[in-house]
Amino acid sequence: MQGSKFFTLSATRLPFDHFISGALIAGMGAAALGFNEYLNKKATKNDVTKKIVKYAVTGGIVGAVGIHASNLIAQRRYIHAAAFATVGVGGLLIAEKLIKLESK
Repeated sequence: MQGSKFFTLSATRLPFDHFISGALIAGMGAAALGFNEYLNKKATKNDVTKKIVKYAVTGGIVGAVGIHASNLIAQRRYIHAAAFATVGVGGLLIAEKLIKLESK
């Protein structure tokens, strides 16, 4: 294995591809945690569903923004990467406002 290939950055996928990956990863984690809370009667089905949706949306945003911004950095487009990350933070703030979870 050549060392230079191991650390080579690639920018071959689109942001929506990364959104789907992040949403799946975060949604699966939220489902596992939520199911455990439901079994222990610490959450209702509705609470668990909201948690899965919220975590999937925010995980998708983080995945898309993080990976796309790193692709932009690999292309030496630093201002674009910073702008994209800033828009991503705005998306997270909007998701936080729209999808409210019950606090216990």
